[in-house]
Amino acid sequence: MRQAVRITAVLAAGGMAVVALTTSSNAQPTNDQSIQASAARPATAAADDHTDTVYVTGKAKDGTVSVTIYDPAKGVTPDQLREKLRRSGVTGVLAKGQQPPTAQPGQKQDKLLECLSYGSAREWCDHRWSYGSFRDPQVYFLDHTSSAWPVTNAVNDWYQAVGIDAYYRWYTAGCPGGTHCVNVYNGGYGATGWYGLTTWSPGTQGPVTVQLNDSYPLNANEHRTIACHELGHALSLAHNVSTSSCLYSGTYISLRPNGDDYNILPRIYPLSGT
Repeated sequence: MRQAVRITAVLAAGGMAVVALTTSSNAQPTNDQSIQASAARPATAAADDHTDTVYVTGKAKDGTVSVTIYDPAKGVTPDQLREKLRRSGVTGVLAKGQQPPTAQPGQKQDKLLECLSYGSAREWCDHRWSYGSFRDPQVYFLDHTSSAWPVTNAVNDWYQAVGIDAYYRWYTAGCPGGTHCVNVYNGGYGATGWYGLTTWSPGTQGPVTVQLNDSYPLNANEHRTIACHELGHALSLAHNVSTSSCLYSGTYISLRPNGDDYNILPRIYPLSGT
């Protein structure tokens, strides 16, 4: 856990804004019109390609609803990705601007959470890790990937953040008790317009799944950027609007988070009890 000296410095910076009021699986997307019609929120103002997020809703056999962020391949717009996903048989693809469910069916939301932004960084609304018995949420990334994907380096970058603790483990070691798990996989998922995706069920504490697509010829820097990007989603961050961040959408330039990514996390996750 990174302590109060860094937190004091980070919180001294300005720029935080509240952009919405909301709250915080591994399920494959399935076609469920009731999810899209009743649980999804109305469309909002159109966003440009770097803030427009491609959401897909799914429903597991036990009724658990999942939300997946699909991140487009280079040169593929969000609208093109939506169409490619539909043509490839993916169901539950939300329309541009349509927001995904905020909770599980029938789940009571105790209170509404502020959905935060800071500078160029944005929170993934309705997706926050709990603290458990720790001062910071403890998130373990369980690596199932090949050596082509620098998951270790990406985790080390996110470990520098104040407010949440990110740890690397090879998947066979599992998660320690009382912590959160993110399983990171790679595979040949097809050249259907996306480089990576992150799946999380709103209103739950995971597990969260990251999938990294081997179906495109990518260089080492692109692998690094995409891994950093998807792990950022798994820590509750949405797309960053600056090219200085690995969370910038659609164009994979920066290998690492930027200062605003680091600054927003202690606001999402202030020290427990404060």
